[in-house]
Amino acid sequence: MQDYQRRFVDFLWECGAFRIGTFTLKSGRVSPTFVNLGLVEDGQGLLRLGDAFAGKLLEVLGPDGFDSVFGPAYKGVPLAVATAISLSTRGVRKPYLFDRKERKTHGEEASAKAAAASILVGHRPADGERIVMVDDVLTDGATKREALDLLRSLVPGARFPALLVAVAREEVGPDGRDALERFTADTGVPVHPAVTMTEALSHLRDAGRLSGADRERCSAYLRQYGTPAARDWR
Repeated sequence: MQDYQRRFVDFLWECGAFRIGTFTLKSGRVSPTFVNLGLVEDGQGLLRLGDAFAGKLLEVLGPDGFDSVFGPAYKGVPLAVATAISLSTRGVRKPYLFDRKERKTHGEEASAKAAAASILVGHRPADGERIVMVDDVLTDGATKREALDLLRSLVPGARFPALLVAVAREEVGPDGRDALERFTADTGVPVHPAVTMTEALSHLRDAGRLSGADRERCSAYLRQYGTPAARDWR
């Protein structure tokens, strides 16, 4: 793990966004872990999120591997802003943008010649631009697919070198496939989590924050539902 990932896991734990207990997930599975970024609600929290996203982005793409940062409305909006701010503190200046849920119908942006401006807020991407997408989680990927379709319709030749999410649960669905791998196979866009579940659990274990019983419950859950790479976690 990188230092930015350790800081991120510590932050999630300390603010209660990463919890150990007994939780029924949307999938119906009963999990010993739960991640809720909705509990991040202030400026300090956004700084910590931005640090994690910027760190992962620079790790996987480098400062010259992308042109702009896009956050789909609504949860992705503060993440895109926080990531751009954190990148700037590292000497990497990149613009951000996000979409409107409803097209703007007045002002300069509403003209027929400004379709992108009537929907997108912030940076106006150029043809062929390399746009990184950031969001909190990826479940079925429907929101991200809609955003990709929108950007491709508005930005000729747009390229998408990465989708960044906060935490990958490293679970397979009923079809035996991981949601992140399925999204990449379907869209061609690589998905990179700021931290994976096993990385987070390993750090919490090494920091003495997981009891023996909790470690065993997490391990048993991953053996049953985890991706092949996660099933051997102890």
